[in-house]
Amino acid sequence: MRDIQAEARLMEYGGIIFSGKSGEKYFFQVWPMETRFKSLSAVFFITKCGYTNGTYRRIQHEGIYIGQTENLADPLQCQLQLPCFQKHGANRICIHLDSNNERRLIIEQDLIASQNPPCNNL
Repeated sequence: MRDIQAEARLMEYGGIIFSGKSGEKYFFQVWPMETRFKSLSAVFFITKCGYTNGTYRRIQHEGIYIGQTENLADPLQCQLQLPCFQKHGANRICIHLDSNNERRLIIEQDLIASQNPPCNNL
């Protein structure tokens, strides 16, 4: 059975494509930072989401931290980075589901090399 509430939130926040240094593009679902996830394996990207000041109101994501996990339900994974997340105004978690551990590590490193998020440099 589908979780309609979760689907409604997903549709509200949508998705985004991030490119790695390799040129590979990865689709991420965008969720509020407060989201509690089930035990899913994923690459995740912590961002600050806001609107640009251009002619058109466009959403912009400022990269803060990139990681990967076998279990998105484990909130302790990034405890050391929490002060850095707060300092940079983190308000979204973008997730790319992938159950393959080796592939998650490759994607994580590809994105870190491309995005150079500040909280990965602690």
